[in-house]
Order: sequence, then C-alpha cells, then structure tokens
Amino acid sequence: MTRFATIAMITVAFMGCGDAGDQSQEAAPEAGAAPAAGTVTIVQPADGAELDAGPVLFVLETDGVEIVAAGNMDAGTGHHHLIVDGDVDWKLPIPNDAGVHYHMGQAETEYTLTDLTPGEHRIIAVVADGVHIPLDPPVSDTITVVIR
Repeated sequence: MTRFATIAMITVAFMGCGDAGDQSQEAAPEAGAAPAAGTVTIVQPADGAELDAGPVLFVLETDGVEIVAAGNMDAGTGHHHLIVDGDVDWKLPIPNDAGVHYHMGQAETEYTLTDLTPGEHRIIAVVADGVHIPLDPPVSDTITVVIR
C-alpha cells in the first residue's frame, strides 16, 4: 500500500470518529430495530357512546407521529383516515369508497360524519403515509358507537 493511501485511510477513519466527548447526541437505533410506534386516539365520541341521529364529530389525537397533508412521505408523519364498518388491509393503500373509508388528507384532526345510519357502528381511525398505506407498525384506534 502506498504511503498516500495509508494516510488517506487514517484521515477518513479519524473523520468518522467525531468528538467522543460530546454526549448530547442520542444513540442510533440498533440495526434491524423496528421504528418507534406512534398512537392515535379517538377522543370524541367516547367508545360505546349512544348518539342521536345527525352529524357526528370525530376528534383524533396522536402521539409520536406528526399529522401532515397527504402526499408527504417524511419519516414520522402521516394523515388520518376513518373507516366505518369496514376493514383495513395493512399492506395496501386505503381505498376511497364512499360511506366506508373517509380520507382526511389536508392534515385534519377532526371530521364530521353525516351519513351514519341508526344502529351500531365500528369506527377505526388509521394513520397512513403520504400514499395512503397504513403506517407500519400500525397506528390505529377502534371504537363502537350506537346511532339512535
């Protein structure tokens, strides 16, 4: 190995070491570790609520994930969806079918459903990425409401 190559390798090695005395940076996650999961909670209405027919306001709160407009693919971000009496395919984009899947693509944290019929309804809140694929690990909450 040439003397120049040896000096270059030593220089690169020292540059990568950084300041060993600086303890202010967080440790990097272990290789292969799953990303930290955020949470979403349907805070209104309450699980099991019995509600009069008419518009129902749903209020969602998140922790550990930033709610942004659809299309944004930054890590740690997503946008809300409400699913009424439907299911979630956790690997595919959430469909856009009226009466079942409601997209909140403008970073909304509240949504009013006006078409809930009388009876019991299962409501799932799901946070998805910029192209509507549910976050992995899933960020979701489920409640049941009864419309009178």
